[in-house]
Amino acid sequence: SLPARIQVPLPSWTAPAPPPQQPALTMLVGVSMTLALQVSMALALQAMAPPWDGHRHRHHHRHARPLMAAGDPDDADVGLALLTRLLDEDRDPALEIDTTGVIEDVDARGSDDGTDAGLDAAVLIVGAGAAGIGCAVSLTDSDVFGLEASRVTILERGDTIGASFRTWPEEMRFISPSFNQAGWTNSFDLNSVAHGSSPAYTLHAQHPSGAQYADYLAELAGLARIRDRVQLRTEVVRIVPVDGVFDVHVRARCAEGVSREETLRARYVVWAAGEFQYPRESCCVAGAELCMHNSRVRSWASLPGDDFVLIGGYESGVDAAVNLAKAGKQSTLLSSSATWNVQTADPSTELSPYTAERLRDVTAAGFSPRPRLLAPLRVVRVERVEGGGFHVVATWKAAEDFQVSQHRKTLAEIGGATAGAEGSEVVVHTPQPPVLCTGFEGSVASAARDLFHF
Repeated sequence: SLPARIQVPLPSWTAPAPPPQQPALTMLVGVSMTLALQVSMALALQAMAPPWDGHRHRHHHRHARPLMAAGDPDDADVGLALLTRLLDEDRDPALEIDTTGVIEDVDARGSDDGTDAGLDAAVLIVGAGAAGIGCAVSLTDSDVFGLEASRVTILERGDTIGASFRTWPEEMRFISPSFNQAGWTNSFDLNSVAHGSSPAYTLHAQHPSGAQYADYLAELAGLARIRDRVQLRTEVVRIVPVDGVFDVHVRARCAEGVSREETLRARYVVWAAGEFQYPRESCCVAGAELCMHNSRVRSWASLPGDDFVLIGGYESGVDAAVNLAKAGKQSTLLSSSATWNVQTADPSTELSPYTAERLRDVTAAGFSPRPRLLAPLRVVRVERVEGGGFHVVATWKAAEDFQVSQHRKTLAEIGGATAGAEGSEVVVHTPQPPVLCTGFEGSVASAARDLFHF
């Protein structure tokens, strides 16, 4: 359920639980929407619950109020009485969360009884994106963890909630479709981060843009009454465990470019800083410094030039090729595998239907300019050409043998050279800096590796 740039399967690991008397730092990757909710609802926040007694606990959302109304939060139930009744009547047992050995009973009080003395917050969440907002909603939802909002603080270094989404290229859309299914199936909108909310309802969009999704997150924060718990323009520079709690050193940007540094203390920290602001752009190919990463593009239509080379052929690369073609620009895509012909049972390892459908549109007979798709290639280096432009040097890999269903049509190479012998070289020239469509390193690997044991 990720945007058209990266797709990650559900991790099989979590940050390990600390020994008794040590602070607990948990992590949300920060980009996965339904994943953010699933993980945030399974956080073992021991200090907010009595010791686990070995019993199985099932958590229901039978009284969850839909968070889809616009306007004043106090009017959130107006016009949604029918939907609420349907949510109550149409329970699906498959949605019950079996928390045996995973989650503690939550302290029903939810409020501070003095244990927060000396702390700035019981829980500090780093990042006000999808994972951060989703986690905060779950923590403060009376039907989930039930903490008072005053005990949770969200730190966001951007100027708005969902700031990373607002830096997406204008043409980029979610590859997972949004649909408001809650009225009759009680299932989630794939792109929601809180039970009872739906980007499809809020935005009336099936494949939201980044800016639209940021609007959804901001409205959700208001409806869930956590908007005023978000500290904007506040960058976390260091996190230090001290005597069973965390000291979180931050740098806050004030008016006229002035900044101030302070230290916030919390019992728990949730890392939800995301991936989009941490692109993989320096470790992929020699000469990568001559390229630009696709996340740096504000709009494919307004990007200077009309002929581009794209390095990387998964969601990011194909999305770039599609949007350039629709903008009337030529592109040559160099991929390590002909991903457009891959068919697997794991949806994270083949192109999404949304992406494949758009690629078929721009490679159809009669469409112009059609992108050139070259695979399987290993890009070796990028060189600046003395007369202007750049050479992208690649070598052919072994031929691929795809097993494709009879109901699928493969996309043959479009307008490119016939695949060469394994190991032979191909050089593609481009007048513009090549575009790296190579994914993201992520904030944990880039900025917080030392905080986790894995």
